[in-house]
Amino acid sequence: MKILIIGGSRFLGYHIAKRLIQDGHDITLFNRCHTPDDFGSRVERICGDRNDGDFFFNALKEVEFDVVIDMIAYKATDSQTAVKTFRDNVEHYIHISTGAVYLVTQDYPCPLREEDYDRPLFPRPRTNDEWWMYGYNKRKCEDVLREAHQRHGFPVTMFRLPFVIGERDNTLRAYSYFIRLMDKKPQILPDSGLVSQTYIYQGDIVNTVASNLQNALSIGEVYNLAQDEIVTLREFVHKAAEILVVDVELVDIPSKILAKTSLGTSFSPFFGRRPFVMNANKANRDLDFSSTAFDTWMRKTIQWYIEEYRGDPPENYWLRDKEMEIIRRYKDALKSV
Repeated sequence: MKILIIGGSRFLGYHIAKRLIQDGHDITLFNRCHTPDDFGSRVERICGDRNDGDFFFNALKEVEFDVVIDMIAYKATDSQTAVKTFRDNVEHYIHISTGAVYLVTQDYPCPLREEDYDRPLFPRPRTNDEWWMYGYNKRKCEDVLREAHQRHGFPVTMFRLPFVIGERDNTLRAYSYFIRLMDKKPQILPDSGLVSQTYIYQGDIVNTVASNLQNALSIGEVYNLAQDEIVTLREFVHKAAEILVVDVELVDIPSKILAKTSLGTSFSPFFGRRPFVMNANKANRDLDFSSTAFDTWMRKTIQWYIEEYRGDPPENYWLRDKEMEIIRRYKDALKSV
């Protein structure tokens, strides 16, 4: 099959491209060509900025693809340009979305099902609105694509993802915890790390995309892709410590206290104040989706960071000395009570 991947050079997109190449498909990558890959002549490349809608349209409007996989649509205009470009020259358009589309809704339930998208939004926060804007704008992408399907039969399938973890994870969110375990200093868990979440291993998304390229049943549908196991942040850290064979001292500090310090909770990127659990029953039924066991993907991910990662520490790791100072002050305050 002739497949275009918009993105495809860093983390999830790289893994999808690698798998589809192995499966014998004819792959074209559209990205800025800033991040090197090891695909060589096995892929075609179109270098361009997704934000330049005119270039995107002119570069791709007359090229026919069997499948387009869009990894980097972040605002409504991205999806509008995609519909304009591929409306008459693609058989299946796969949009990678996010579970953050639920986080901006009021009183979202647990677990989350696809129909829970249709809930009232809570107002945009006056401060710290980065996550709100991300979820809101990804909703606008979905709305554009849904309307295009309803009005014109645009052949879209949308996948909503929770935190994605695995080899080559350039966000370094999971590594934020691993590196703190490896330095063997105490680790703060906001609110004791007891909020439940679901994650997904990159390989499970790759398998689902690769095996559903021609699934007509998925056209016009949206699917949650998430692991079966529900995991607290505390369990996440304990599992990582077990794999790394280190003893860990967890220091439980309420997030309200941390919010009053200059540290906040940015050092703990998987921290959340409410359970965030996505139900994948629909994907199990329609896509033959299955998830890798928590223990398995944690071991694979940690092994990759230890053996292959050569980049800088996460930016939040520069807060480590400040964390130690807050731990000391918090312990002193508890002793004086």
